[in-house]
Amino acid sequence: MEALLLGTIQVLAATLLILVVRVLWWAFRRISTQRSDEPRHQWRGEGLPLRTLVVLGSGGHTSEMLGLIKEFNQKRYCCEFIVADTDSTSVKRVSAARPDLTQDLSRFHTVPRSREVGQSWSSSALSTAKAFLSCLSLVWRIHPQVLLVNGPGTCVPVVAAALLFELVAFRPVSLIFAESVCRVKSLSLTGKFLYRFADVFVVHWPELVERYPKSQHVGVVL
Repeated sequence: MEALLLGTIQVLAATLLILVVRVLWWAFRRISTQRSDEPRHQWRGEGLPLRTLVVLGSGGHTSEMLGLIKEFNQKRYCCEFIVADTDSTSVKRVSAARPDLTQDLSRFHTVPRSREVGQSWSSSALSTAKAFLSCLSLVWRIHPQVLLVNGPGTCVPVVAAALLFELVAFRPVSLIFAESVCRVKSLSLTGKFLYRFADVFVVHWPELVERYPKSQHVGVVL
């Protein structure tokens, strides 16, 4: 009995050690405050379109995202979209700007909004958890290779789900964050949170590059 107990403890200890090493290695590879010109991922099946998950906010966030994806080549990026379940305009705006992207509406997925404007922080914890579980199921089904976000609250549980998927499933996800064009001298709350995790961090104003060396200035994209 003692030998069995000792063996069980050793197995659990070894498993825990492997998990800790995996998390530390993932964090070492993922978290950075410096820009790297070397790609972190090498994709298999070169030449095939990359499975790209795009998070649409509402209002100004959607307008800015449309500016980013208007030149997307579908032969290079096979886009699927996430919208909040209370967002009734983003799909229509994508259809107006890029009708080719809305020919197959099954590529648009709705998730619960993590936090409504004016919602208390205490009640938003439950809604955020609900949104995260929905996003986790969606990410696990799509297996995105690229995740493109630009700051709406909807993107936070999506990014969290994608990072957990990358950690657990050993399937790399290239995270591209585009800061809002309204941010000239400081980052948004979402931007500050995702700055260390993003593979590519895009800003529209050169002042931000001076303060955040990992960021890349692309000019104003509208």
